[in-house]
Amino acid sequence: MSLRAIFLPALVVAALASSAAAAAPPSAYDEALKLLRAGKTQEAIAAYDKEIKNNPRHAEAFVGRGVAYAKLGQQDQAVKDYDQAIKLSPKLAAAYYYRANAYDELKQNERAIKDYDQALALDSKLGEAYNNRGFVYYKLGQYERAIKDFDEALALDPKSADAYYNRGTAYDELKQRQRAIKDYDEAIRLNAKNSNAFRQRGGAYAGTGQYDHAISDFTEAVKLNPKDAEAYYERGLAHRRLSQHELAVQDYSAALKLNPNNAEVYNNRANAYYVLRKYDLALQDYDAALKIDPQNARIYANRGLAKLGAGKNAEADKDFAKSFEIDPSLKQKIESEIRAKGAFK
Repeated sequence: MSLRAIFLPALVVAALASSAAAAAPPSAYDEALKLLRAGKTQEAIAAYDKEIKNNPRHAEAFVGRGVAYAKLGQQDQAVKDYDQAIKLSPKLAAAYYYRANAYDELKQNERAIKDYDQALALDSKLGEAYNNRGFVYYKLGQYERAIKDFDEALALDPKSADAYYNRGTAYDELKQRQRAIKDYDEAIRLNAKNSNAFRQRGGAYAGTGQYDHAISDFTEAVKLNPKDAEAYYERGLAHRRLSQHELAVQDYSAALKLNPNNAEVYNNRANAYYVLRKYDLALQDYDAALKIDPQNARIYANRGLAKLGAGKNAEADKDFAKSFEIDPSLKQKIESEIRAKGAFK
């Protein structure tokens, strides 16, 4: 089973100034904005504290401080500030937008959607809200609704690489591979440094049987991000489909070096070793996979097939029995594979 990409919602630090504040911006507020944009988050919070002490009804200052808390991962504290901003200024779209982002981080999906709805009701040009609401719908498995939101985000900003990438991922989930590839193409054109887009496009190419194209994209992904274990793993799967088992082993090994706790990668490297008739290495990897995932019936069956190949028939029978105990539906398929001398899928 391939690993799935998880992408994060955009968090855009917008200028948070009301018309009144724009006319005569408080100095502490100005300083807080500069510090926040400069990435000096703790200093920004201190400046917002000063502004709020001097002007406790400055709603935008509460929003700004909330954004700063959110950047530190303090989402609950951020929500309290957004709550206060909304209490002071119920029509401040930014407050609803950023509170929605915080709810999203807190995995409170329905609250996030409700706040994105309100932000968009107040400001229909807030493209980031469409993009991020689409992300929440994506997480909920509502891919068509997610695509509609990404469409709206792109209508407002046709150069949003994130929205193209996100829409491509939603199309991928719907197995609309060509549409996904087209969106990944555009995401890469707009941001050629996005390693995730290359990896995802590689997965879409693999889904259409274009394994050479897939390998090319996975290769670019690991060039851009050498710590992307998933890209190595998926390139290994593509090599396997082309019967390039030694290359597959190399990629699985690279993936395991980066993430040694993935049972599926051990399982697939073991499968490659099995095809190469390196039974001892295969058995070591199946053992490692089962330590991580001890109730995986398919891995027990695969280890049984490898034990047959190594001439350990009695031990193989025990693994087959365990596999069928966990998942009786595998029995017919495994018996067919045994007759076929252990072909893996």
